[in-house]
Amino acid sequence: MNRRGFIKNLLSGILGLGAMAWVNGCMAPLISATARDKRAGDPWQCMNCGHLTRTTEDLAGTRCPRCTLRMLKKITEAQMAEALKKLGA
Repeated sequence: MNRRGFIKNLLSGILGLGAMAWVNGCMAPLISATARDKRAGDPWQCMNCGHLTRTTEDLAGTRCPRCTLRMLKKITEAQMAEALKKLGA
């Protein structure tokens, strides 16, 4: 391998790692599809990224689908309405 090949491989590796880190980031939307439907269950919000969702299940101790941290907290209907209004939903 000559100098040019080494530099190309080095830059490709650095850019490839950067792309993998960027793609591996946040995949879930900030507001889930069920967040607006009051019949879907109780409102939950992630205290790290602000992800909003509703479910009938107890999500305490489960991971947020957006940031993968265990920071989901049950919120009131008023807090959910305020968060949806704040996010423009």
